[in-house]
Amino acid sequence: MNVVVLHGSAHIGGDTDTLISSFLEGIGGEAEHNTVHFRPIDMNIAHCRACGECLSGGGCVIDDAMQQVYPAFSKADVVVLGAPMFWGYMTSQLKTLFDRLEAIVSREHFGGKDFVLFVTYRSFYGSMVEWLQRVTSWCGSRCHALTCQTFDPETGRDVPIAVLPEKLRKAETIGQEVLRIREVG
Repeated sequence: MNVVVLHGSAHIGGDTDTLISSFLEGIGGEAEHNTVHFRPIDMNIAHCRACGECLSGGGCVIDDAMQQVYPAFSKADVVVLGAPMFWGYMTSQLKTLFDRLEAIVSREHFGGKDFVLFVTYRSFYGSMVEWLQRVTSWCGSRCHALTCQTFDPETGRDVPIAVLPEKLRKAETIGQEVLRIREVG
């Protein structure tokens, strides 16, 4: 199985990475699959210029790190998104990467996949989940989402994902479900 992991957080080993690790355990571990990780914060990814050149079928004309993402994304059976929410939406680095996926947006490249979304948030998360549900519905893929509030409004303190074992178990269970779906179908 080809798995692409898009890390939206700059915090390596943080809450979203921990959820991703639990998911990967659920599918049997990284070593069992062709797993590729992309961390947009560490990549040279330019913003989409809306030039329209990709509409001719030749792909994106910007020569940057996205040229590594496109083939991996297209081949992926599973796309995992680790998306901490900043101001109610994915981080700017992850958003820039997704804006550039406009160059290959089609059922050919997006269809038949399992998209797995892990959202960590302080106060709001709805827009990201709704967006991915619309995308997966349009392209004939499946959406699996787990949202985790990592802030306690009553105490005003952050809640590390490590103290929410039910969320880590759920991430692993999603991995097991995705593995079962991919093996059957």
